[in-house]
Amino acid sequence: MAMTKISLATVQAGTVAEEDYLSEKGELLISKGVTISERHLEMLARRNIFDVFVKPSSEHDEIQHIMAKELIKLDDLDLDDVVPKASAQEAMGIKPGKDGLEQLNSSALTADLDKKLLERRSPDRPFGQSIELKATLMAPTERTDTYKTEMLTQYEDSLREVIYILNAIADRSLTDGRVVRVLSERIVRIFVSDRNILLALSRVKHSGFEYLYTHSLNVCLLSINIASCAGYNENQVVEIGMGALVHDVGMLLVPEEIRTKQGKLSESEWYEVQKHPILGLHLLERIKSLPESVPYVAYQVHERGNAKGYPKQRNSVLIHRFAKLVQVADIYEAMSSPRPHREPVIPYRAMESLIKMTRTGLISEEFVKAFLGYASLFPVGSFVQLSTGRIARVISSHKESFAKPVVSVLTDSRAKLLPKHEVYQIDLYTNKDVQIAKALSADFLQGVELMDGF
Repeated sequence: MAMTKISLATVQAGTVAEEDYLSEKGELLISKGVTISERHLEMLARRNIFDVFVKPSSEHDEIQHIMAKELIKLDDLDLDDVVPKASAQEAMGIKPGKDGLEQLNSSALTADLDKKLLERRSPDRPFGQSIELKATLMAPTERTDTYKTEMLTQYEDSLREVIYILNAIADRSLTDGRVVRVLSERIVRIFVSDRNILLALSRVKHSGFEYLYTHSLNVCLLSINIASCAGYNENQVVEIGMGALVHDVGMLLVPEEIRTKQGKLSESEWYEVQKHPILGLHLLERIKSLPESVPYVAYQVHERGNAKGYPKQRNSVLIHRFAKLVQVADIYEAMSSPRPHREPVIPYRAMESLIKMTRTGLISEEFVKAFLGYASLFPVGSFVQLSTGRIARVISSHKESFAKPVVSVLTDSRAKLLPKHEVYQIDLYTNKDVQIAKALSADFLQGVELMDGF
């Protein structure tokens, strides 16, 4: 049966989709009954989609659609799936502030996850063949300029997909988790073909509106590296990547003025932030084909091993290992990114902070060591000053010593940039004559592109 084409130029934000809006190939873009937002239209435009298609409906189709429509509940509280994100908490019946957090913490959904975790019904330890055995360590001489450009393009494409996925989950228009898996699988394939390239790409930073999305993507890239070094198999790494991609989706139901506030949050605002893991759980609940491990990451990524995290102050024994792993990536990425209320922390200092956190039981020592195994104490992609006075970029870790990575020397002894064909590499573990004298900020060396040295 032929589909009817609708130009998006004729669709106004704020209108409700009267039918399922499909791509020309039949891919579901916007579900029937969803209020179309500016973000919907913007994301479709970014994908170069300017027309949508609808299938002719019959009375029988309409009845079937109503009968098949999922009922979403927060225990006995109904969630209207056409309510815009800004008023979603109100529509869910969630109280403001501390009362709302307590209400969410006592929900049946969290109780069910807690019970399963206590009974260890969600396997979270490595088994089978580690994906690390498949990962290739590509040398700088193998990476052409065309290849580097392609990797940057893939990152930007992935970021557009993350924006679409998270907004669609928050708008309750995404019901199939396979789109999250496909993106995670694609990133894992990049990792397998070039182990260090994800660490390089994770240095892309955005602030303001785009922070949540770049943060989610970068946490995914870092988590895949950590999981691989920790011995997980390929499917487990894909699942961990999926959890990392959606770990903060509940933040989209937190008022934007709180998410982007410059300065310290008030007590009531802090309670709103603490709600977001469980708000994310209730958004993910209705999505089909998500592995059972994914909700645990969203639920527990902000817990801490010493029971000082949120939303339920669980200790290490009661935190899913996938969540413990993503915690490390989440903290590092957040610290090394610019925020409205502070400048980014130097990558070395962020890594140093992770190590200190393990000593107080905040986060997993096992997964911080796994991160060090691939990123080094001076994280891949960061700048360092050598004992020779030259500035170098860290391009690979050395498993024999976290503090002696492989670097690409980018300047002469007076900090003047070398021509690209004169850039050279030094393995600081085998070359005893050169040492790292000082860690530098991410923006220390001007005129250097993201992939220079790799």
